[in-house]
Amino acid sequence: MNVQRSDLFVGMFLVAMVAVVVAALVATSGWGTDRYDIFVRTSSAQDLTVDTKIFLQGLEVGRITAINPRPTGSAGQLEFILRLSLLDRFPDGTPLRLPRGTVAQVVQSSPLGGSQVQLTVISDSGGTLAPADTISLSRGGSVLDAFGALARDLKGTIEATLVSATTTMNAFKVLAESLSVATGTARRFIVGVQPGTEKLLAGVTTNLESVRGLLDSTTTRSGVTMRQMDLTLAASRVLVQRLDSLTRLFIAMGGENRPEINAMIVNFRRMSEQLQYILDQVGRRPMRLITGVRIPDTLSASRSDSAWRARQLPPPAPLDTTRTPAPAPARDTAHVPTPTPPPAGALRAPRDTTRRPPSGTLQPAPAR
Repeated sequence: MNVQRSDLFVGMFLVAMVAVVVAALVATSGWGTDRYDIFVRTSSAQDLTVDTKIFLQGLEVGRITAINPRPTGSAGQLEFILRLSLLDRFPDGTPLRLPRGTVAQVVQSSPLGGSQVQLTVISDSGGTLAPADTISLSRGGSVLDAFGALARDLKGTIEATLVSATTTMNAFKVLAESLSVATGTARRFIVGVQPGTEKLLAGVTTNLESVRGLLDSTTTRSGVTMRQMDLTLAASRVLVQRLDSLTRLFIAMGGENRPEINAMIVNFRRMSEQLQYILDQVGRRPMRLITGVRIPDTLSASRSDSAWRARQLPPPAPLDTTRTPAPAPARDTAHVPTPTPPPAGALRAPRDTTRRPPSGTLQPAPAR
């Protein structure tokens, strides 16, 4: 009884396994799905086998169901007719209709091998492909061919890069040699001019120190000279002011029209004007103390004397011969002091025997 049950279970398991396999075959083979066939004419069936997948923009839409060779007109030449089984509808029920400008292209699915057929719409010439229509087949480049082309391109690029790098290295080598030569020349030039340059710099340093000392001493002397000039000018102005006061005093005393006093007043006034002119010129340009000051003609002795006399002295009255001169007034001697004789034994002042210049002339100043 147990043996019979075991056999029953084993039989049921085998039947279930066969049913699963049959269902998988039905699901994978597309049984029960509406399809239609189109044909492809090609001169080579390389990399194509029965059950090769067919894709439309990356979506699987069918497979190759048959490859049939057929002789052509040339001896020994064959052409192949491929039967493509395409889906009639997509899973959502949308019908699959290909334009008449559709072509098939064989491409490599992976670098390790395997091919697939890509349906590509080149142009829309109007209408769609009907069952049993024939389209053309082309072959795209394989992955190995692409790698080969890439390798060839890389080889050319690397060769050009190496040639350019070699040329650049040679140029750098020539430049380095030129820099070495230029550096050696510059070094020899610097070594040659170094002693002269050091001497020149030492001389320039000495000259600069000398110029600095000269400027310092010149500054000090200039300050002292300017202070002395300021003091001299101040003393001269005080002297001029005193001379002006003395001149005014002499003018006041000149009312008696005495010739000696008038001449002395003229001389003092002329000296005052000339000294004032000299002080003004020196105040404007101190260097004239060294170069000298020229007295203009307007301040000369003859013109200033005649002009001053014309301003000060009245014209002489005409001589009246009809009248007799009045007697001179008697001199009052009551108030005239009597000179006292010097005491006995007193020293007398020596008599000045030097010759005096006539009154009215300008005496030169003593040399300093």
